[in-house]
Parts: sequence; structure tokens; C-alpha cells
Amino acid sequence: MPRDCTCSLHVSRIAKGVKAGDLRTAFEKYGKIKDVYIPMDYYTKESRGFGYIEFYEREDAEAAYDRRRDIIIRRKPVTIEFARGQRKTSREMRVND
Repeated sequence: MPRDCTCSLHVSRIAKGVKAGDLRTAFEKYGKIKDVYIPMDYYTKESRGFGYIEFYEREDAEAAYDRRRDIIIRRKPVTIEFARGQRKTSREMRVND
């Protein structure tokens, strides 16, 4: 599914063990969320340390971005920027770093 980069945020520096529900809880106060996605390493099945929040409305993504310095997830500050490109398929994620 293509990701509308004007409505999606890339969230990096997320702690191990953070789940999609944790991201949803941190961001839902800014607007209605369409999708939350945390890519997992194909081989280890662990989080790759980043995720995506897709909002239905661009204004909601902008509101969350404007408050990015205030967003803490599991007592850890995260880095937030607007997402670029499209969501990768599981095949594309099979890169062994």
C-alpha cells in the first residue's frame, strides 16, 4: 500500500520492546490514525528501531510534528520527521546488514 508521505511520520530511536500500540497511544491525541507500522528485522524478528504513523489528515501529522520535542515513548525521546517514499514489502526488508 503506498504511503502518503504528507500524512505519515517516520519515528526513529524507538526502544526495544515498543509495540504499535505504544506509538498509537503517543500520537492519537494529535488526530485520527490510519496505520501504525514498526518494521521487524527479517532474520531476528526484532524491531529495527523505527516506525511509521500514518494519519488520515495532513494537519494532524503536522500537529504531531510540531510537538515532536514533547513526544516521549517509554521514557525515551524519539526523533520524528515526515516520511519519504513508500512502505517496503517484506521481500525488500530481507536485507542482512
